[in-house]
Amino acid sequence: MKNLRQKSRRLTVALGVNGLLARCCLFEFVKRVAPLGFAALLLFGHTAGAANSGGLPATLLASVKKADAAYRSLPASIATYNLAVRELCAAMELQEPRLFASKLKELGVLFDPPKVGLPMRHVQVVEPSPASNGAQVGVPMLIGYETKDAPLYPPEGLFVDVTAVYDRIRGQPRFSILYNGSYILLKRRIYPLASNHNAAGDYLKLRAKRFAASGFAGMIRPFSALRKPQIYLLDPYDPHKIPLLMVHGLQSTPVGFAGLVNALRNDPEIRTKYQIWQFYYASGTPILLNAVELRDSLNETLNALDPRNHNAATKRIVVLGHSMGGVISHTLVSSSQDLLWRSVFRVPPDRLKGDSDVIRELERSLIFRRDPRVVRVVFMSAPHRGSPLADSFVGFVGNSITRLERMSERGYSQLAKENPEAMTPESAIFYRGRFSAVRTLSPKDSALIALSELPIEVPYHSVIGQRYPGPKERGSDGVVPYWSSHLDGAESELIVRSGHEVFAKPEAVREIIRILRLEQSLSTGSTRRHSASHRSNTPAIAITS
Repeated sequence: MKNLRQKSRRLTVALGVNGLLARCCLFEFVKRVAPLGFAALLLFGHTAGAANSGGLPATLLASVKKADAAYRSLPASIATYNLAVRELCAAMELQEPRLFASKLKELGVLFDPPKVGLPMRHVQVVEPSPASNGAQVGVPMLIGYETKDAPLYPPEGLFVDVTAVYDRIRGQPRFSILYNGSYILLKRRIYPLASNHNAAGDYLKLRAKRFAASGFAGMIRPFSALRKPQIYLLDPYDPHKIPLLMVHGLQSTPVGFAGLVNALRNDPEIRTKYQIWQFYYASGTPILLNAVELRDSLNETLNALDPRNHNAATKRIVVLGHSMGGVISHTLVSSSQDLLWRSVFRVPPDRLKGDSDVIRELERSLIFRRDPRVVRVVFMSAPHRGSPLADSFVGFVGNSITRLERMSERGYSQLAKENPEAMTPESAIFYRGRFSAVRTLSPKDSALIALSELPIEVPYHSVIGQRYPGPKERGSDGVVPYWSSHLDGAESELIVRSGHEVFAKPEAVREIIRILRLEQSLSTGSTRRHSASHRSNTPAIAITS
């Protein structure tokens, strides 16, 4: 009996020691995994023990059940439905999109995102626009896509405004992210979609702050600009939508159009029928060389998007050019023949003396043909005949501080020195010394004046700023006078009380929308093509069980 008690004591002590060791080990284990457990708590709202039998977070399952119940109760409470969908959106915000889609699949829920063809990298719930009302369904979101392997889109990313909804299709639950729709059919009833069409533009503007601030540097040091000249697509490419190509002016970047982009996206008809493209170029280079970059970039973009030339989108382009952007856009809709060349030279290119590369580049800038894929153009505060500021002290300083590549900076003046008798008298004087975009905006530039006189082979419109009241003929936006912006033969001309940034004025925005609607209405073939596109982009009809 005594031996038995001793053995029992030894066993108790051993168990106590082992228990202490076990508790120490457990404490160490908890200490090491606590951060992971806390992260899981934040992500799922429950500990691992609260997960369902399939290993999925109970909160996601609960959110799906809540959304399904709210969907089944429609139209009783749209507010309850929207709150339930917002819970699913919040869960999507907290994890990588592919992981979220995988978890939905395990729950038997279809995930239907936009068919963009780029990796989804950014998901954010945004508030509905101020004009929203209680009859709208869904949750507005901002979706961002990775563009490092898609150079036609901004390097900051492609961002789109979407709406998330929950429904059932053939009895199966579905969580959809809808792009470009305005209405949806849920349980045989049509509902307007809640939306925010400013979010994508605002977010891109925020990410492009450094780029937006590079306009002045791009003017005075164009050879060292942040990026090369090219066209960027601000919307996912649609082979049926009409491209609206925006071209900025001197000392600017495409980010300057951010407010206009938002305004256009908030118009349902424009949003569903047009896609927005923007051309960037370092604006300090002489005007006609910038025009060469625009023409080359448009060709490269269209060849990349539609190499077989089958798409409706690549055959019907509307161009909007502001300031110097309007001047270089003129070269897309006119054929120069030899008129610009003869405004500068008396002899053909092969009779000029000098650097053959310079002569070849000059020939490309002065001799061009219209692009038949551009069907309409809107000129905004465009200095077709130059700006007096180019010949002022401000223009002298601007020209003096601009540094160009060697060929542009010295090549043309050297060519003028070597061919004085081959040039027109005015050009022989004008092309002496250094010159930049500022210099070539002078009303004394014979090539610029010749360009302004070229017939425009498509319908065109002018939107002109006038800073102070008075006769329009004596008006000016502070940079470009009316006599320079006005073009005879325009389908419409609107004078807006404005400075040079006329495109930011509500009256100008309304005029742009009117012109875009006009262009769409004039092409029944384009309307039919759009109808097919609209059906493909409209939210799918939900068929309930």
